[in-house]
Amino acid sequence: MRAFALGLCLLAAPAAADTLSEATGNWAGASNQGFYFRAALSFEGEAAQLKIWNDLGGIPAANSGVQFDNGKIMLMAYATDGFPRLEVLDTGSGSILQVVNEFADEEYAGRSVVQIQYIDNQFTVIGYYHRDLRYFDQKPYECEVDLRNGKVTVNGVTSDLPPMDFEAQNASEWTYSAAFDRGYCPQDD
Repeated sequence: MRAFALGLCLLAAPAAADTLSEATGNWAGASNQGFYFRAALSFEGEAAQLKIWNDLGGIPAANSGVQFDNGKIMLMAYATDGFPRLEVLDTGSGSILQVVNEFADEEYAGRSVVQIQYIDNQFTVIGYYHRDLRYFDQKPYECEVDLRNGKVTVNGVTSDLPPMDFEAQNASEWTYSAAFDRGYCPQDD
């Protein structure tokens, strides 16, 4: 199982309460017409835990009531730049929160990204990307899932995702293996 071989090789991890990465913004982007948010990524077992706070009045404090808490959003594999991190993309029509992990060990190197937006009062996964290269045979693997448009591209070949309802995109149910478990990205041995 290509995407999870890295999970067996964990780095020395920080304490569970340590924040690995933090990001703030407004879900509506530069217009600031939506909820302001604070997102924090911390260590939870072998996975990264994502917490998000929303507030209409400004960037919420980290000690206010958390609206989103997912303890298995990204695997804590050999990150090449420390640990998984958060990034905010302003698309002009809204902000996208990205959970990014760039990893490498003695067998693989790659990148995984989960993209989240706040849509209709739901933290919604709109995209997932995974790329890796297996060193011993130089075999690359790439899978990009566009949940918003119902498409998946695997090693350059695009196809339709199976029909899904809005709830299937709920970020609360997304784990580091969701794209593979749901069959969006095929397993590649």
